Amino acid sequence: MAIAAVLAGALGPVAAHSAEEKEKRFAESQYRHDVMEHFSYGFKKITAIMKGQAGEKAHIPAIAAIMAEAATMAKDSFAKDTRGMAGRTEAKDKIWDNWQDYASRMDELEVDAAAFAAAAKGGDMAAIGAAMKKVGGSCKSCHDEYKD
Repeated sequence: MAIAAVLAGALGPVAAHSAEEKEKRFAESQYRHDVMEHFSYGFKKITAIMKGQAGEKAHIPAIAAIMAEAATMAKDSFAKDTRGMAGRTEAKDKIWDNWQDYASRMDELEVDAAAFAAAAKGGDMAAIGAAMKKVGGSCKSCHDEYKD
């Protein structure tokens, strides 16, 4: 499957985190972090492409597809309540105190990321930019409330 090949290639940078960082995080935290990093990497890569700094516009649909695929895993990666586990995490305890709100934000992220991937396939840079901004807004709404 093409998306599997794209995701496999995209996981390389995630796996390249330093051993030191992995040791500081507990396993669930590392997993969540790796899933969510696809958004950061995607935004950085697409921004560089749109600014003409690096990459190819033809890569935008694949990068957006990776982000959309990661969005399908985002909510489930936080389903396990990890409050009290020893190790590094940026997840605030209030995720599980307010699970319904958090889960609805993750659902919104998934919808927005799918719309972004669809816009990216269309190739209209204005539509891509607008859809990317919407995904960024979804990310920010959670980070402001639920991430240290």
